[in-house]
Amino acid sequence: MALFTLDDVKFNSRNKEVIRGISLEIEEGTVNGLVGKSGCGKSTLLKLMAGILVPSGGRVLYKGTDIQLMNNTRNKEFRRECAFVFQDSALWANQDIQQNLNLPLQTHNPKMPLNERLQKIHEVCELVKYEKPMNLRPVDLSMGEQKKIAFARALINNPSTLFLDECTESLDRKGGAIIVDLIKNFIESGKTVVYVSHSTSFITAISGRLHVIDEGLLSE
Repeated sequence: MALFTLDDVKFNSRNKEVIRGISLEIEEGTVNGLVGKSGCGKSTLLKLMAGILVPSGGRVLYKGTDIQLMNNTRNKEFRRECAFVFQDSALWANQDIQQNLNLPLQTHNPKMPLNERLQKIHEVCELVKYEKPMNLRPVDLSMGEQKKIAFARALINNPSTLFLDECTESLDRKGGAIIVDLIKNFIESGKTVVYVSHSTSFITAISGRLHVIDEGLLSE
C-alpha cells in the first residue's frame, strides 16, 4: 500500500481550476519533487497532499484512509506524523520563538514535562544553527532566520514525512547547506520527503523522483 494516494484530485480557487485531476502514489521512504513553472499548481498539490487544503474533487489517502474522513484521533496522529515547512515560514507573529516551537509539543505531547519540552526546543535550534535569543518574535528575525525556525518546528515532533515548500528560499548559501544536510539525514533514516523547489542546486542535492506539474496536470 502506498503511503499517499491521490485519486483524480481536483482543486478550484476563485472559479479557476488549479489542479485539474491528478492521480499519484507516494511510497514510504521515498523522495519526491513536485516541479514545474510558477503558477502550475505544485504548491497547491503539496498542500492538498498534506491535508492543508480540501480537494474540490477526488480523494487524498494516507495509508489507505481518506484524510477528509479521518476521525479526530487519527487526524491528530496524521498531523504529528507529517510536518510541513511553508514557503513564507508561517510562524505565529504574536508568539516568541520559544512559544512557536513549544506549541506543536504542547499539541501532540501534552503530558511532556516543561523541562523536556525546553530541551527539545534547544536541540532543534542547535540542529538548524539558530543562535539568537528565544524571546524574540518572528518580526525581529531575518527571512532566513524565520525559515530556520520553521524547519526546526517541523522537526520537533520527529515526523515520518516532511512536506517542504521552497524550504531553502531566503537562506544564504551557508544556511541552505545546513538545511540540505538535515534533509539528507532525514532521508537516510528511511523517512519520506515531498518537496517543491525552483532551485536547481536543491533539486540536484536532494534528488529523488521528479513529478512535473503542467497547468494543473501531471505531465507525462
